[in-house]
Amino acid sequence: MKKEASASLYDNVRPGYLALSLILLAVGVSITIVQYKVPSILGDVMGAYGMSSSTGAWLMSIFTAMGIFLSLPTGSLAKRLGPKCVLLLGCAVIAAGSVVGAFATSAWMMIFSRAIEGVAFVFVTVAGPLAVERYVAPEHRGTANGIWSLWICLGSVIGSTATPLVFERLGFTGTWLAYAFVVVAAALALAAFVKVPSARESARMEGGLAEASVAGGAGADGTTVEGEAATKVEAAARVTWRDYVALASPNALLYFFAYLVFNIEILAVLSYTPTFLQSQGMNASLSGFASSLPGLLAIVSALVLGKLIDKTGRTKGFYVVAIAVAAPATFLMLTQSGPLLWVGAALMGLIGYGIPVACLTSLPQIAGRAELMPAAMGVLMTVQALGEFLGSLVTPMLLGPDMTNWMFCGIVIGVLGLIAAAAIAACRFK
Repeated sequence: MKKEASASLYDNVRPGYLALSLILLAVGVSITIVQYKVPSILGDVMGAYGMSSSTGAWLMSIFTAMGIFLSLPTGSLAKRLGPKCVLLLGCAVIAAGSVVGAFATSAWMMIFSRAIEGVAFVFVTVAGPLAVERYVAPEHRGTANGIWSLWICLGSVIGSTATPLVFERLGFTGTWLAYAFVVVAAALALAAFVKVPSARESARMEGGLAEASVAGGAGADGTTVEGEAATKVEAAARVTWRDYVALASPNALLYFFAYLVFNIEILAVLSYTPTFLQSQGMNASLSGFASSLPGLLAIVSALVLGKLIDKTGRTKGFYVVAIAVAAPATFLMLTQSGPLLWVGAALMGLIGYGIPVACLTSLPQIAGRAELMPAAMGVLMTVQALGEFLGSLVTPMLLGPDMTNWMFCGIVIGVLGLIAAAAIAACRFK
């Protein structure tokens, strides 16, 4: 009965998995564009509000802070409301934050607006993968996760490259409002074209209760089967501390540790590779291209890996290879400025960036039960935010006060990556 109920859930989702994945990607990209509108015009924003360098740093780091504190509650929210509702809520919140920012009159009001946008970023970060898990049949989830995993890569590139042009034409207020409009357009597409069962209907079908509820019979104590089903659905909608305890097994901890390390690696590469390359005489535009090249190559690797996972039904082998390759790739991108730099970028983009696809697709196996998936996704996104935070904290410490210990930094993070590969190899999942 449960298998048939699950099949009926996927049958009730419209449109098909490819169109659904592309709409989800559009929502994610629009949110990421808003996140990355600041770096390329940071100097202008800081100048407009008289910010110091330490104050201006909060315009980006506030996103990480929001993820650390809100990812777990967002998992519970997505379980109650359903992923689609949380995605739409995130779009509404980030549009509101953009409006506040567009008319901000002080530095701290601008930072507050970025905090609001950061809340929305957490909503989408957690709800996007849950939408794939909830609305896409298992045999297509690898491909869907491959498409979804491109949202930050594409959004960061578009946001970083388009914003200076938009800012030059529309000015500060116009840029903030224009990007809010992009988010609203993506939200309208999600609302209009994606039809899914409600959170209550989904829980009933996944629990195999739909057919019983139609029968409407009475129990021995006089309660109806419909009432019993409703009680079970309401109980299933709650994420409790026991859910998180269930995710504290050694197997799950090894799994989350590996993803933590990957995010430290990515933060180190994106944030510090340009600094290293410029110290070696490379110009700013080429150094920026080098650090973003893995994200562009991920367009290929994510889609190919997603298809391979769907065809083989396995993720562990791909995950182990990807995370093992990411370690030396990170080392090369932090220590080399010649041909080996581009080898590292190619390895990271074509193989290492397959890690998010393998992780998101295999996470249900780590959760073990469908009702634990929102909690597991909340933990995973908390780990992601924590990894980014540690990357921003640990990397400069390894580099030293004069920012010159690049070889030492590369070796330490590279070794940490190899330890992460051993952790994934030791995990039990297929």
